[in-house]
Amino acid sequence: MRNNYKGMATPTAVIFTMVSMLITAGYLKYAMSASVSQKYRFEEAKAILMAETGINTEALPVLPKLVDQSVVLAADGVFLDGMGFYRNVVCSTYASLEDGRTIFHARGSGISEFRNTLGRPVRIERMAEMNLVAEDFSKFMYFTNSEEPGGGPQLGSYVSFGGSDILEGVVHTNGQMTMSQFGCPDFTQADISAANGINLNNCNDQNWGSVDDSAEVRVYPPYDATERAKENANYIFTADDMLWRSTGKDTLIMTEIEFVSGGFIVSQWTYLMPPVGESGPPPTTFNWDIDTEIEQLGNESIAFDGPYDSTLQVYFMDTLFIDSEDSDGNDASNTLGMYDIGDTVLVRSADPDSNKGWIGTLNSTDQLSGIFVFGVQSLGQSFSNGFSPGEEITLAFQGGLDNSVPFNNFANYHNHLNDGSSVCQSSGFHHFDFEPTDNLPDILPPTTFFTDFAVIYIKGGQVRVRGTVDGKFSIVTDNFTEYRRHDDISIIDRVWGNIWLMDDIIYEDSNPMTGEIVYGTKNRLGLISGANIIIANTMVNGGKNQANGSDIIINGALLAMNDSFVAHYWQNSINNNSLNGPEFSSPLNSKGDGRGPFRNPTSAFPQVTGNSDIRGQMILWGSVTQDKRGYMKRNAPGPYPVSPGIGYDKDYHYDYNFSDFGPPPMYPTSSSLAGGAILIIKSYGEVDQLTLKEYSE
Repeated sequence: MRNNYKGMATPTAVIFTMVSMLITAGYLKYAMSASVSQKYRFEEAKAILMAETGINTEALPVLPKLVDQSVVLAADGVFLDGMGFYRNVVCSTYASLEDGRTIFHARGSGISEFRNTLGRPVRIERMAEMNLVAEDFSKFMYFTNSEEPGGGPQLGSYVSFGGSDILEGVVHTNGQMTMSQFGCPDFTQADISAANGINLNNCNDQNWGSVDDSAEVRVYPPYDATERAKENANYIFTADDMLWRSTGKDTLIMTEIEFVSGGFIVSQWTYLMPPVGESGPPPTTFNWDIDTEIEQLGNESIAFDGPYDSTLQVYFMDTLFIDSEDSDGNDASNTLGMYDIGDTVLVRSADPDSNKGWIGTLNSTDQLSGIFVFGVQSLGQSFSNGFSPGEEITLAFQGGLDNSVPFNNFANYHNHLNDGSSVCQSSGFHHFDFEPTDNLPDILPPTTFFTDFAVIYIKGGQVRVRGTVDGKFSIVTDNFTEYRRHDDISIIDRVWGNIWLMDDIIYEDSNPMTGEIVYGTKNRLGLISGANIIIANTMVNGGKNQANGSDIIINGALLAMNDSFVAHYWQNSINNNSLNGPEFSSPLNSKGDGRGPFRNPTSAFPQVTGNSDIRGQMILWGSVTQDKRGYMKRNAPGPYPVSPGIGYDKDYHYDYNFSDFGPPPMYPTSSSLAGGAILIIKSYGEVDQLTLKEYSE
C-alpha cells in the first residue's frame, strides 16, 4: 500500500504545478492588461490636457475681440516636449436663439503618441470645447460711468449715497463713489466697486458685502453693442420720416408702446416742438442759378438779380426769380402763389451744416412766363462764400408765433440760449406730453403685435412705455435727432431719444402690489435709451403731489446710454414760480417748464401744491445702468430749496434672473479698456467621440 501512495505523488505534483502556472499566467496577463489600460488612460489624459492647453493658450487671448467671424489657430500643431501637441484651435461666435446673446465658442484637438507593448506607435486624439458669454450690464444692480448728476436742468456738483439708499447685488461706478455726511447707506447685501476710489466721509465699509476701490473700468457708453441690437431688431418704427423734406416744415413723431398679454401695442402720431410758427406757405426747395437775368433762369431754379460780392461777402440784389417747378420737378405754383406783400422770406442752403442764408420782406409779387418775380428788401444775410451753381436752396416763409398753441414760447420748452446755434442737451428740458389730435394717432393707429420675443428699435425719436410684459423684449432708441425749428427753419435743434415711463411696467407673473419678480420667470425687459430714461409726470405716476395716483413699479433692466435714469422734476406743481416755471429772459437758469400746475389733470388755471410734489415710491426690481446719476428727488439744499421737495423715494431690488438665467434680448455687453469683451465661462468639457468624428470628417 505504501508503494501505491508513492506512485501517485508525481502526477499530483504535476497537476499542482500546472495549476500554479495557469494562475501565474493569468495574473501576469491581468497585470499586463491593467498596465496597458493605465498607460492608455494616462495618454488619454495627456491628449485632453493638450486640447485644453490649446484653448487656453491660443483661443482665450483672441475670443474677447472676436466679432462675427471664425478663425483657426495652430493649424500646423504646437508641440510640447514630453506631452504631445495641440492643433486646429477653432474660435467662433454665434447668437443664442434663446436670448440673442453672443456665445464665444472655442474648441481644440490634443494628440498624444506612444508605443504599445509590441513596439507599435499609437496615437490618441481628444477634443475639448469651451463656451463663454460676454458680461452684460444687467449683471449690475447699479452702474454709473460717473457719479456726476445728469438728466435734467439745474444740476448740483455731485450726488452722494445717504441713509435712504439701500442696494443689493453688484454696484459699480467708473468714477468716484461718495457717501453722505448726514447718513450712511445700507450696502450689507451689495458688492461695491469704484474705479476711482470711495469717499467714505463718516461711513464705515466694514459691513458691506465686499469693497473694491480700484476696480476695473468698463467702457461706457457701449456703442458697438447697442448698434448690434439695432441691426438685429425684429421691429423698427421710424420717427424721423417727416424731417428734412424738400417741401413742408419738419414734423416730429411720438411713439407709444403698451405691453399686453401675448405681445405689445404700438401707436405713433405727429407733434410740433414749440415755438410753433404761424401757418404760411410750406418750405420749397430749388436749385441755385448764378445767372442774374430772368430770361436765363434754369428749370427748377431760384436766383437773385444781383451777383455775390466775395470781398464784402454779400449779395447786392432786390429781386428774386423763382421757377414754377421745384427741385423734384413738382409744380410749385400754388405754394408760390400763397406769398403776399409784407411776408418775411428766408433763402438758405438746404444743407443743414451750411451757414449760408438771406432773409428779407416782400414788397411786390408778380409772375412772368411761368416765373415768379418777388421784389424784396433785405433784412440780413450770412455768407462766407456765395451759393454754388446747382446747390439745393430752400425758400421758406418766416412768420410770427401761432397764438392758438398753449405755452408757445421758447422758454417753456428749451433751457438753452436762443441764439440760433445752441441746442437742447441731454441734461436739460425734455418733454413727452404731446397728445394725438382728437386722441387719434395719425401715423400708426393702435396696432397689436403678437409675439413673446422681440427687439424693438425706435429710429429717430422718443418713445413712451407702459404695460404688462409677457415674454422677452428690449426697446432701443437713438441718442438724438436734429430738426429744423418750426418758427424758423434756419435754426437747428435736437430732440433726444428718451424712453418715458408713463405708468407701471411690470412682468405678467410679478406681484402686482409690490412688483416682486418670480425667480425663474421667463419674462425679461430691457430699456436701452440713447439718452435718458425718464419717469414721466403723469397722474398715475403720482404727479401733482399724488393727487390722483401714487408710485411707479418698474420691472426690467434700464440702460441710459448718454445720460441718466431720472424723475421728471422740471415739470412740477411747487408753489413758487421760479421753481415751477421758466426764466423767460434767461432760459439757461430755468428750473421748471411752467406747465406742471396746469396738468394732472389738465386745467385752465394753475393748481399748486405748496412745497411738496412728492409722487410716492419708485419701486424697481431689475437693474440700472446710466452714464451719469439721475435725480429721483430734488429738495433743499440746492437749486430747489423746498422740503419735502419734488420726486420719489427709492426702493431698489436686483433681479437675480439676469445673473442666473440671462439678460433681456440683445442687451449691451461690457468691455475692458483693452478693447475686448469681459468673458464668463458658460460651459467647458471634452467633446464626445461621435462629435469628434464629425468634426474630423
